Amino acid sequence: MVRKAQATGTQRGCIDCDGQSGFGRRSFLKLGAFSFMGMGLLDLLRADVLAGSAGGRCDSVILVWLGGGPSHIDTWDPKPGHANGGPFKPLATSADGIQISEHFPILGRNMKHGSLVRSLTSKEGSHERATYEMHTGYKPLASIKHPSLGSLAAHEMDKKNADLPSYISIGGSSWGAGFLGAKAAPFMIGDPNNPMRNVKIPDGVNQGRYNNRMQLLRSLDTPFAKEERHEVVLDYGGHFNDAVQLMYSQSVKAFDLKNENPAVVARYGNDGFAKSCLIARRLVEAGVRFVEVSLGGWDTHNDAFKTALPNLSRRLDTGLGNLVEDLAASGKLDSTMILCTGEFGRTPQINNRDGRDHYPRVWSAFVAGGGIKKGHVHGSSDEAGAAVKDAPVRPGDLHATMFELMGVDYRKENFSKDGRPIKVVNEGEPIKALIG
Repeated sequence: MVRKAQATGTQRGCIDCDGQSGFGRRSFLKLGAFSFMGMGLLDLLRADVLAGSAGGRCDSVILVWLGGGPSHIDTWDPKPGHANGGPFKPLATSADGIQISEHFPILGRNMKHGSLVRSLTSKEGSHERATYEMHTGYKPLASIKHPSLGSLAAHEMDKKNADLPSYISIGGSSWGAGFLGAKAAPFMIGDPNNPMRNVKIPDGVNQGRYNNRMQLLRSLDTPFAKEERHEVVLDYGGHFNDAVQLMYSQSVKAFDLKNENPAVVARYGNDGFAKSCLIARRLVEAGVRFVEVSLGGWDTHNDAFKTALPNLSRRLDTGLGNLVEDLAASGKLDSTMILCTGEFGRTPQINNRDGRDHYPRVWSAFVAGGGIKKGHVHGSSDEAGAAVKDAPVRPGDLHATMFELMGVDYRKENFSKDGRPIKVVNEGEPIKALIG
């Protein structure tokens, strides 16, 4: 199991940086912030050099979340020639014997780098409950909020880059840290077209004025923090520390696509999801442990096949396909796992509104990198795409596989605020056949 390094200030801030550095200004601001927590210079220097190492084959994870529940038959598990097959043609891929949707040409040529799980199954057919289970491994309970996969990764693993959050979510809402608290919460980037927003000194505020604001804030906060040692107050201090540290770190350039090769940016294009995938690649290269990228809209009950699914599929292919290709070309895919899934599949039968409805009995996921076998299919659905034929996979099995490859003890118990032991993975075992 990977031990979590003890560091002050891991709440995810949302303040940007101008990319400049200088010991005087940077140290002034950071010492001002760290003094809020009663930290001295030695503590500050320790925070500057903090960097952890993973104990597994997988250093980082990118979760590509397809909110709404994509149809397995129309994406990863085509059924050509069957009445349920729908209008899309199957596409032969670079992995022998594996076919996927015709709308995935970039993914098709990169399928040799990844694998498919075609036997996912659960009992949750509502969006909220199924999304909760896929993000946490638990059923929703009124009495407790369970941490998401990204928060667990942030909590259980050392930081690779002291200046960057361990868990970042791009382009959509994300399930948070639950009872683990603010230290494991995601850093949110709401608009992938403007990832640097709020991470720099506001327009019209010069450096001197900003320094004065910092001094004023410290003078107000420090006495309060000494009197009120409540967890919420300490979390706020951590949030503030991380925000200031991020502002004056060179690592903040990972967010800015102006630092990327223009030809690469052009290849991903102007779509917000594709840009999110490119930012995610840059973030894991800079040392972020867990990045979640969202592409919603897959709740295709009506008029799915003429416009909605082709458009969604092309967006997914551009973003995810180029992400896999780039990470494979650089060698970074060996230590970065990509997991692409939604909360459930869709009915094998097309309904009378030219769409498909919710269907948790069987669906598929794409996985690649970080120790995952290449060019492999695990499990299968029956010929109608209506049930698991062999090797059923629960959400927890997928989670246990991820944590196993990250070097995290998936059986470990964390304790909620009321002392209740909660396992990292509720029910599940690593899928040995999926590990390369």
